[in-house]
Amino acid sequence: MKAQEKVLDRIEQSFEIFKKAFVYLVAPFFAYYMFSFVFFGLIVIYLLFSWVLLSIFDTMDYNNFFLFFTNPKVVLLATLGMFFWLIYLLLYIPFFVYSIKTIWDFYNWAEKINFKENFMYSLNRFIPIMKTYWYIFAYVALIPSLLFIVWWAIFNLWYFLKWDDIYKTIWWSLMWIWTFLFIAFAVYRWLKTSFSVYSAVDSDDYSRENFNFSVNITSNKWWRVFWNIMLIWIIVWLLSWIASNFFSIFFSSTSSLSNLSNNLNNKDLLADFLSTFSFFNYFVSGFFEMFISTIGKVFILIFIYVFYKRLSFENTDNAEILEIKQDNKIDSKNIEL
Repeated sequence: MKAQEKVLDRIEQSFEIFKKAFVYLVAPFFAYYMFSFVFFGLIVIYLLFSWVLLSIFDTMDYNNFFLFFTNPKVVLLATLGMFFWLIYLLLYIPFFVYSIKTIWDFYNWAEKINFKENFMYSLNRFIPIMKTYWYIFAYVALIPSLLFIVWWAIFNLWYFLKWDDIYKTIWWSLMWIWTFLFIAFAVYRWLKTSFSVYSAVDSDDYSRENFNFSVNITSNKWWRVFWNIMLIWIIVWLLSWIASNFFSIFFSSTSSLSNLSNNLNNKDLLADFLSTFSFFNYFVSGFFEMFISTIGKVFILIFIYVFYKRLSFENTDNAEILEIKQDNKIDSKNIEL
């Protein structure tokens, strides 16, 4: 199969793969997201975080919001939040690699799709794929993050120095300009690594050379990458939003965690929140919304893979190397079959 040149043709091509790979891709990801929804959404956020946060908000001095970030409970909560977030990401990686491997099978018309084999492939490549994620982090945010941290540390000096208001205003403005530039730079570099994991799994090569290849195929094509990815995200988001709102007519939660941010000054919020919470409605509504969201995310994975294949073929300097890698991988798979 050859990736189409025009974006609408690639969307159609992605849909063809999506129909064939629906069960193989949606079912595992849906199981992962449902586990995350129940464990992180209900147990961690609702039962743990909401109780602690509400107890803090109830006793917080709103005239000195800075004390909120120095509260031991907040520090502990932030640490736990980072810990659970890290677990969430680490659990996501095998499913992500499995999906790319399965998409590769369908893209190359594999005669046999083996769920167990592909999932074991993702587990066996866990350490190598972490190397690719490290390359991405180093390329996108390592040095900028260090500079950003140093700048914020210097910025906090004005809390301790008795500067005039004009100097504080200038310092504050410079800080926000630097923050904006940091975010813009990070987004630019992040988009250039959009295909790094795809390329690593696609060629079964987790070296720095392959990472550089995945970055180089976006050279002089940044806006094309941006608009292709943005377009597919907008289309999938709109369809998911319409479908989710349709289901919410029948299944809707009588309360949500958004009430937490809208009623921070309500001392009876915790009691109201717990008394009006309906586990059944929340779970059923979340079930359907999670299913719709999973379908959308799977389709995006397929489209990005097809788009990566198109860019890699257009990269004439590396096309021959890529073809050799693909031929060797296909031959080895046929031997195994």
